[in-house]
Amino acid sequence: MNTLAIGLRALTRSRLERGIRRDLHTSSIICGIQKLPRGHHSIPESREKVEISVAEWPFVERVLPLTKIPTPTAKPGEVMPSGWVAPSAKPGDCSYYINRNANHMLPVYIIHQPIMSRFFTIIRHVEGDIFALGEEVRKVVSETNPQKHAVLQVNESQRWIKVKGNHYQALKDFLLSRGF
Repeated sequence: MNTLAIGLRALTRSRLERGIRRDLHTSSIICGIQKLPRGHHSIPESREKVEISVAEWPFVERVLPLTKIPTPTAKPGEVMPSGWVAPSAKPGDCSYYINRNANHMLPVYIIHQPIMSRFFTIIRHVEGDIFALGEEVRKVVSETNPQKHAVLQVNESQRWIKVKGNHYQALKDFLLSRGF
């Protein structure tokens, strides 16, 4: 134990032996607050009536955050100035289908593991025959990098395909060419 802790214990013991106790409810600040008058407030009659105006609501509404992301008005396959492409494929056109995420973007993501210095590319929201999509993804990855063997993992229950390496642009271009 350090000397400060021993000194504090000795001081506390000596106060207890002498019968000196300090409680929070007897402090001068608390006693001063209790002497203040209680607040009894009333609203003047001139302010009792409140006017509800809806004329200014459009100005308020444009400042409020959106509760949901609006559905795009682009035609299927149309390329917007930002580079976003509207989906043209419909469920049933192919044996598999890839839903867009909540922001209407393709669900292709890169995961980086900095400790191992590895990259993985993941395609999510796959419906239908996920193994057929896995074979097509294997072909696309093999074409972009013919020196290496394409290593991928298909998870049918969680509806995603994980590919070893950074193949984001190649897989995104492939999915856009298929209309997803």
